[in-house]
Amino acid sequence: MKNLDGKKEFIGDLFSGRNFFRVPEYQRPFSWDASHFEDLIDDLINANKDEQYFLGTFVLHRINDDILYELVDGQQRATALLILFACLRDIIKADDIRNDIQEKIVQEGSRLNNIARKERIEVRDFEVFNNHILKLGGTLDEFGADKNKEPHWRYKSAIDVFHSSLDGLSQEELEEFVIFVNRNCLIIRLSTSSFDDAFRLFSIVNDRGEKLRRIDVLKAQNLSPEYIESDSLRRSLARTWQETEENLGADTFEEVFFLVRLILVKDKPQGDLLKEFERRIFRPRHALMQRGAPFFEEIKTYTDIFGRIFVDKDILDQDEQENSEYRSIIFIMLSEFQASEWKACVLFFCMRFGTDFLLEFIYQIEKVYLEQWVGGIRKDERYSQYTDILKSIENNEDPADVLDTIEYSEESIIQGVKNPNLYTAGYKKYVLLRLELLKSELERTQKIEAKSIEHVLPQNPKDDSEWLQNHDREGMQEYVNSVGNLVLISKQKNSSASNRDFDEKKITYLTQRVSDYPRSNQVCSEEEWTRETIERWTEDAADIFLNNIR
Repeated sequence: MKNLDGKKEFIGDLFSGRNFFRVPEYQRPFSWDASHFEDLIDDLINANKDEQYFLGTFVLHRINDDILYELVDGQQRATALLILFACLRDIIKADDIRNDIQEKIVQEGSRLNNIARKERIEVRDFEVFNNHILKLGGTLDEFGADKNKEPHWRYKSAIDVFHSSLDGLSQEELEEFVIFVNRNCLIIRLSTSSFDDAFRLFSIVNDRGEKLRRIDVLKAQNLSPEYIESDSLRRSLARTWQETEENLGADTFEEVFFLVRLILVKDKPQGDLLKEFERRIFRPRHALMQRGAPFFEEIKTYTDIFGRIFVDKDILDQDEQENSEYRSIIFIMLSEFQASEWKACVLFFCMRFGTDFLLEFIYQIEKVYLEQWVGGIRKDERYSQYTDILKSIENNEDPADVLDTIEYSEESIIQGVKNPNLYTAGYKKYVLLRLELLKSELERTQKIEAKSIEHVLPQNPKDDSEWLQNHDREGMQEYVNSVGNLVLISKQKNSSASNRDFDEKKITYLTQRVSDYPRSNQVCSEEEWTRETIERWTEDAADIFLNNIR
């Protein structure tokens, strides 16, 4: 490793003299919350003041002249420590200590010595940091209208937690405490002039900070000066990345990378996400995606289209009827389909062909997924089918030709719908939700959800009930769990009310629970609920189930 420097360093020395730090653009934003601040202050207050207290390892990338360092690992702790120093500064009355603390937070300028004013850490949250941390008395100021915004609420939380813990200490105890933090609390400082070496160190020693995800590592590697020389371009790409992640949400943003991996590689994974990108996507020969700026540009394209398809669901907003149909079916697919490979196919199809035949393609992908679900297809077989579809999308110039290559068995799906024990199947709720959509008027998007699934004919009717006048307890086991006897309800089940006889159950129980569901609501129009009724409802469900939602 180039010019690796490692040593123990006390906090007072870390935040002093010619040590200045910058949070690099590839780092995640300040993300600690109250629990982290409570752990930090509690540990420090309860520590043995006669012994040294270890605060972990800081990994630094030297930028120039041993003055400016990028915090590769340690930004959460460093920021929190400066907030703690600011809180102590604002409640300690001794001017000499207050001034010394302020010097830890910001180097004040000196015209005489030609020294510019410079904050100890350059953070991305400059406004809130300047107003409440750099400014004397800032931790005692109100946050105003921004107090619930990101990242303001995190700074407010830190200040509230620290002041709450410090308020019970006398001035003498406060002075002793800040001296302890300054002189007895230490870190291991590892610094190197090479970005790659610094990041390699981080991967090895990260132990107490906010863990980087695989996508954070990809971000850092592709922002390396080796691939992007321009500082301004790196900052711009990092800002766009952060804005996109905030818009989609962290988990959804990360999901897109797994879909991109599948789209590009068209094979099941052979390692974790990082290894897949390094070995199979950024491969030396015939790379599937170029490192550096092209990586960020392609990811942005994928995330933008993903957001329109699956988050905003406005990809088909040109046609109101088609849009309502699309939003309604995609809503239940997203809520009930647990595996995600199908999304890669939809995303890639839209990347290749725009919105041409998109709704038709989604209906076909839905049927592929349903056949797999009903048939209990293993993951390896699922991957094979989806990768074939991805290859078809890549190899065909006409979207209609792609549709012609997709294979599934409608008969297998219908047999799954007619399963006499549908209630025990994992796909039962999806079947019922789709049937409700088919019975709905699609003048607007239908977002159909359900609390529970109800048996119209109870599974265990009482011996003296009217149910057993029309149903044989043993014979009813052939159809009591079938689709024709199942409805969705909008409230939690009531087991005693559920066992009431049909006429009473309709009036006192079902009516108020099925009114949101067109198909389920039709139960209340039936005069009786016999085996023949249930079988008729089952056949009706099978007849319409694979129809498009129109």
